[in-house]
Amino acid sequence: MATDGWNQPPRLFALVTEGPGYSVVEQPWESTGEDVLRDLARISWPADVSGAALSVQRILEPDHDVRLTVGALRTQEVATAVRYRQHDDAAQVAIAANLAPRLERALWDTLQD
Repeated sequence: MATDGWNQPPRLFALVTEGPGYSVVEQPWESTGEDVLRDLARISWPADVSGAALSVQRILEPDHDVRLTVGALRTQEVATAVRYRQHDDAAQVAIAANLAPRLERALWDTLQD
């Protein structure tokens, strides 16, 4: 995702268990990014999808673009990675749970039956 550059629309990915890890499969998704929470509320996943990830770009303040990549697993594990355009370096990415709690919850909710 980072290699695709900035100014991307929201992107949605399915995480499918493959051996000891996951395969990441980008999904077609019609979201403009204006109301991502509403757009996520319309999604559900089949049982063979172990998790999901979402990447969105936001502007926090003028000149402070960030890319949030949220991941959620059916096991209730969630995390968000934050990458600032101004410090666009893999070593500068912050990763933790509860960085974007509403977005994390909305993505996790897509995995519930």
